[in-house]
Amino acid sequence: MPPLQALERLSRALANNPDVSVVVASEPNPEAGIAIQRLNLRQDLAAEFRTTAQGAMPTVNEDLALREYEPGYNPDPHELSYLELAENEQIAEQVRQVSHIQQAELFREDDAFVDHLRFYAIVTSPTAARNRAVFFRTYSPTRELSRHRGFAALMDRGSYNKLDRKVFLFDYGVDCFAWEGYLFIRNVAAFQRIFKYFEELRARANETVDTVSGLIPISNVDEFRTATTGHLQMMSKLAQIARKPYLNRVTMRDIRRTIDEFHLDLRIVEENGQEKLLFEPGSKKRWLLLKLLDDDYLGSVMTNQKYEVNSKSAL
Repeated sequence: MPPLQALERLSRALANNPDVSVVVASEPNPEAGIAIQRLNLRQDLAAEFRTTAQGAMPTVNEDLALREYEPGYNPDPHELSYLELAENEQIAEQVRQVSHIQQAELFREDDAFVDHLRFYAIVTSPTAARNRAVFFRTYSPTRELSRHRGFAALMDRGSYNKLDRKVFLFDYGVDCFAWEGYLFIRNVAAFQRIFKYFEELRARANETVDTVSGLIPISNVDEFRTATTGHLQMMSKLAQIARKPYLNRVTMRDIRRTIDEFHLDLRIVEENGQEKLLFEPGSKKRWLLLKLLDDDYLGSVMTNQKYEVNSKSAL
């Protein structure tokens, strides 16, 4: 299902006022991953969270531009970034964990849990839909009123008393939401914090280099590894390349043809009888190899013009 169609389906599902649950996520032990607890909601509060989810939906019309998520790119107001969960297993697993609300224990206001709050999620269950929609919002312990500097006062029967119980503040914002195999991103920086996107890239950086260099012979591979694992945007670009289904079909003949056709300042060298694509770490050349492998060089059928693109959708 294309992402635009998924958005249209979700808009219709939310218009029918689906059931709503809310979970909070904490990470008291990073090695154990996130812990999920479920809020016990009354109907009036559930309605507020439902309104928040409904308000997060963009207006689906000709002005809305969907583009695949690209680290370092800041979408314009009319753009909505997205990524496919099937290609991002770590994010998909976290979405699955949050959406399994029946497995989450009730929120107990435990200090250790509250001290390490990371985000909360609104989970909607549209009628007749196989999947739940999950709306994520960053959160922190400072959103509990009792942790603010100063003190809070609450009116009670005509006089003010000091507030001495836990009160948590929520707003009507949503940073990203998952539905039908996609994660739609409204706030890029918040999305990266919620899912620890760059931390995950770093953890798998060397494995990703091995995957790509195992399919495409690269000369100067040690320099390639140093450059790509030490730069977040290059790391992310390489991770995208490693997931491309065409990568194991690309041959040196294909690479040479593209270099010649687009007049790219890249070289193929021979080492021990094998042709390899040479990586040169200079600032003017270090991105060329990654852009080539990500198939960023395309041509127009109508005009025969050639382009370097940074966003594309397969037909």
